[in-house]
Amino acid sequence: MKKLLALLLCCILLLCLLTACGSDDADAPTEAPATELTPADIETEALASDAATEGTEEHEHTHVNYKGLQTADYTIDDVVAAEGREPDFTFEADNTTYYAYNDVTLNDLTFTQVQFSFSDTGNRISCTCSGDEDTATVTERILQSVTAQFGEPSGSGSSYSWHDGHTSNYAMLTVLNETTVQLAFYFYAEG
Repeated sequence: MKKLLALLLCCILLLCLLTACGSDDADAPTEAPATELTPADIETEALASDAATEGTEEHEHTHVNYKGLQTADYTIDDVVAAEGREPDFTFEADNTTYYAYNDVTLNDLTFTQVQFSFSDTGNRISCTCSGDEDTATVTERILQSVTAQFGEPSGSGSSYSWHDGHTSNYAMLTVLNETTVQLAFYFYAEG
């Protein structure tokens, strides 16, 4: 209904602008004839608007994303824009190029390193915290932050995951070893 009213107001505004601009032709009418919408016309337009938006879903949650990157079609240029700088270094492993950033802040979290990798089936972002701080403390801090953003995770103990629900994308929090905790984002190409 809001869309219908907005469309109707836009039409009225356009009509007013056309009328106000006038014409150089002296024989042209100075005012466009007004068109009245009947209740049946309004109902027909409302049904057409509903049909056009059918399949779109309104929801109140945040899709799994990393600094706005949330689909598998982002590129290294998008990564550079999201991070606000070029990668600190790149390296090759298993025929894959990794783009690495040191000391990265994500919301209220700071990661020792973040690595981006790309493949034909999807993209992966690996955010790691390594150091002397207790992994249980680091895990709890990341768990609270990511849960606040994406909702309750599945899993417990040393592994948690947040699934998008609308796509195959997900985030996973894992304790890798005694000194390293990883939050990884997986973005899959829709096929």
